[in-house]
Amino acid sequence: MDTKDLTQKATDYASQNIDLYALIALDPATTDPKQIHRAWRKSSLLHHPDKAGDAFDPEKWALLESARDVLLDATARGAYDRGREAQALRAAERAQVQGARKRMIDELEAAEGEAKRRKGEQEEKRRELEREKARMGEELRRRRAEEDERFRREAEEKRNREEDEGDERIQELQRRLEETRRRKAEKKARKRGELPPETESKDAPKTNGGEGKAPKWEDLKARMIAVQKKRDAAKLVAAQEAAAGTAEDGTTA
Repeated sequence: MDTKDLTQKATDYASQNIDLYALIALDPATTDPKQIHRAWRKSSLLHHPDKAGDAFDPEKWALLESARDVLLDATARGAYDRGREAQALRAAERAQVQGARKRMIDELEAAEGEAKRRKGEQEEKRRELEREKARMGEELRRRRAEEDERFRREAEEKRNREEDEGDERIQELQRRLEETRRRKAEKKARKRGELPPETESKDAPKTNGGEGKAPKWEDLKARMIAVQKKRDAAKLVAAQEAAAGTAEDGTTA
């Protein structure tokens, strides 16, 4: 192979970043042809067809021979070394550009991470505020329910007391009415002579005016109707309060 073709091959190896020195385990500073040939021979023995057998790699074997020829030819070796230097320079430039790009990407990612962190903090504050509002709303509903229950219980107790008092008044009126009827019946019986005349007891209390006078049936009936109307009104109010409480619970939920 002439020098021109060998030089072109050396340039191709350099552009492909194929390390011929490492291929034959040769120090790049070595220029002695004998040492170069010795290094090639030592490496080629491992890949010789007789040594490798079925594992023989013809491309590897051809590359070893090309490495020997390039490194033994001063012109081809010079082209190879210059190509390697150019490749190394371009690699360094790429590394520098990639380093700058990486720094820029890292800065952008850091800025995005900081923005996400701040957004997360703001979102957490918003959720905490919502939770606090929910807690306050629940506390307000609980207190309102307690107040409503207290008012309902007090109103019910008041209605019960009024009903009890009304029952007592009705019973008293009925008792007095029965007493009046009994006296009238006795009076008629005495007039007919069925009973002896009534004698005034010395121990009987004297009455002044209308005090102690039995009520008329019309008055008793009017009082009983008034008490019943009061009871009905109390029941209606209780039913309205219960309906309002149910509607409020549904709206709150």
